[in-house]
Amino acid sequence: MHKKNIHKKFRKIREFFELYTSGLNHKEIERLLKKDTWEALSYYKRKTSLPDKLEGKRSIGKTIHVIKEIFLSFVMQLTPARRLFYGVGFIIFVIGLLSLDLRYLIGSFIILNLLLALELADKLTTRDELEIAREIQLSLQPETIPDIPFLSICAFSRPARVVGGDFYDIVKKNDGQMLSILGDVSGKGIPAALYAASIQSMFESLSEKSASPINIMHSLNNLIIKRLREGDFITAVIAFFELEGRSLTIARAGHNWPLYYCSRTRTVSALKPKGQSIGIFSDSMFAENLEETKLHLEPGDVLLLYSDGITEATNSKNLMFNQSRLELALKENVHEPAEEIIGKINYRLNEFVKSDELHDDITMMAIKVK
Repeated sequence: MHKKNIHKKFRKIREFFELYTSGLNHKEIERLLKKDTWEALSYYKRKTSLPDKLEGKRSIGKTIHVIKEIFLSFVMQLTPARRLFYGVGFIIFVIGLLSLDLRYLIGSFIILNLLLALELADKLTTRDELEIAREIQLSLQPETIPDIPFLSICAFSRPARVVGGDFYDIVKKNDGQMLSILGDVSGKGIPAALYAASIQSMFESLSEKSASPINIMHSLNNLIIKRLREGDFITAVIAFFELEGRSLTIARAGHNWPLYYCSRTRTVSALKPKGQSIGIFSDSMFAENLEETKLHLEPGDVLLLYSDGITEATNSKNLMFNQSRLELALKENVHEPAEEIIGKINYRLNEFVKSDELHDDITMMAIKVK
């Protein structure tokens, strides 16, 4: 009977241990030590008056000063009531440690863990709201790619965080005309996602009135420049496909150069029309630096639009995927339909990075002429 009780307790301890460590692996530990901890310290350091780079030789006094500033920055992020209870819990812990009184130690443990539970509840609430924001952002993207008889189209987007600043849209004007946009809002997270949603809805509205990429860019800049915070900007590229003239017209506003595969010459080239980012210059200056590029299309031609999260993706050696690797991945797969092209580029990118962590949003769109 005694042995049975021991086995029963041992089994419960083992079940608790398995529950407590569920989902834990070396990658999670590595992320905590190498990424999360340093990001948290950087965040709290930005809230202090400490300079970005500490000059002079390091000393014990200087180290203590830095630790104190970061600790105060952390504490001041708590609400006044929680800050009070944190201070009380910390003092009780010190008293219990100095007097070796278990009651004080248990009391401080309860207070500090209660505060941890409250902060965690706030974080989980925010995470739930972010998930809703993600669902809304995904719902704004085209549910299905429009059926354009003379084009094969595929798009892919993955944010670095729950929500991101990359966006794309496709508007079918009729069976022979299509407009597409792909862009990137400076920054990440919710502010960038809100701007992306605004630009996307503006693009859809403007596309009903005009088929000219350069005119739509002008209108987008006029509308959004009044709403952007200082320092924020948006890059974008708009492509207009027309069956009647078998033509492609491109306008670019500070965005990565679109890649174009010409089936006749079997070469991949970057399209480089001039264009400044949206939201930086007023209409007159924006117009002076904006131009269109028009190309004649042949069956088998491919246009690839993409965000800088792809070309600037880095591997463990801190090497970037860069444009040359993207061009190579495109050229290797131009004979496939658009969906396969995107899939193979994604495979090449994942093979290069070898990590589930993204440092920036990644978005791309392949459009192939049938």
